[in-house]
Amino acid sequence: MNDLTLSKLKSLKLSGIIKTLDLRNEEALANNISFMEFVELLLNDEVINRQTNENKKRIHKARFQFHKTLEEYNFNCQPSINKRFIYNLGTCEFV
Repeated sequence: MNDLTLSKLKSLKLSGIIKTLDLRNEEALANNISFMEFVELLLNDEVINRQTNENKKRIHKARFQFHKTLEEYNFNCQPSINKRFIYNLGTCEFV
């Protein structure tokens, strides 16, 4: 990526694209990806980056003492909890 492109992406605040542009370019050349597919991949990278950053900000703003995930939870400490049911709730398929 050249300096002009980098400065334009920075001015537009597209950090997700900055992180993955070179990788996506190599992928597009190797796999003969069309321009529209290439742009869509870059936009998806930007959306994912923004969602990740927003989640990090929310967690930081909530001031949780500990950050735990479902995978880290010790279900042995309370065996009456249905582990499979909890994991199914985590997928949000019920919505």
